[in-house]
Amino acid sequence: MEFKTFTAGPDDNDRRLDRIIRTIIPKDSLSSLYKAIRKGLIKVNDSKTSAEAHIFQGDKISIAAFLFESTGSEPIKNISTFTNIPLDIVFQNEHILVVNKPYDKTVQGDKDSLNKIVQKYYEETLKTESLSFKTGPLHRLDRKTTGLLCFSLSLKGARWFSENIATHNIKKIYSGIIQGKLLSSERWEDSLLKKYDKEESFQTVKVGLNANESKTAITEAIPLSYGRWQSTEFTHAQFKIETGRTHQIRAQSAFHNYPLLGDTAYGGKKIPFTEYFLHAETLIFPKDNPLNLPEKITAPLPENFQKFLGLK
Repeated sequence: MEFKTFTAGPDDNDRRLDRIIRTIIPKDSLSSLYKAIRKGLIKVNDSKTSAEAHIFQGDKISIAAFLFESTGSEPIKNISTFTNIPLDIVFQNEHILVVNKPYDKTVQGDKDSLNKIVQKYYEETLKTESLSFKTGPLHRLDRKTTGLLCFSLSLKGARWFSENIATHNIKKIYSGIIQGKLLSSERWEDSLLKKYDKEESFQTVKVGLNANESKTAITEAIPLSYGRWQSTEFTHAQFKIETGRTHQIRAQSAFHNYPLLGDTAYGGKKIPFTEYFLHAETLIFPKDNPLNLPEKITAPLPENFQKFLGLK
């Protein structure tokens, strides 16, 4: 009987066999996989074992070749076939991938989301490093927001990033265009409540005081330059966020009478060439971090953003 053999990597260490197999043959049912393991159609280091057996780095997992045929699944590729996936990669090492997200692109959800694109990139270039690990976004950006977005490439990277984003050791700086003239820096601390509009079928957030449902959002807004579009004054502002709430900058800017220009969901004046300008420009990481990330990563403003400001 022909078997296909896979070698466990560091991110597979101490994971159960059944959970690893589920990532290699995702289309098969769990009961079918258990049956295959019991029959010896799936072996570890050439020996029969149980579904609950723990796998360690270097273990050889052998799977009967016909199991892939019966499910229509393709085995993990051992060589790179990556050719033409549209990713603007700003930084990459063995733990973290940082991309420059384009305008009007979802992070998750649909078949053309960035997450799907990164998953394909990972499968075709890096998957041989691990059998069970799955890449995924480590934070969020709204569909119309551009800029730096991080994905995990290892379990170590995912854990470290999640811990440090939760404790605010990773700093995020945005650039945006707001209506009105922000004359000096302001620090906004508000409680935000999610609000779902049934008629419009989309979610926004508002400032509220419900202690059981609201979450504190803290943003520092810093004016960089000023301009005028038609009869509307605007400020090119930098936003340093201490928290990462849904629509944080959009909601707080609007509440403090500086809605993002074009952001009609939050009271901004409609503009014809984009919904709004908001760009995740800089990420600042702790010095001498264990992932060997640089202290600062930046992404340039999108071309239309620069043109609007007269920078290009």
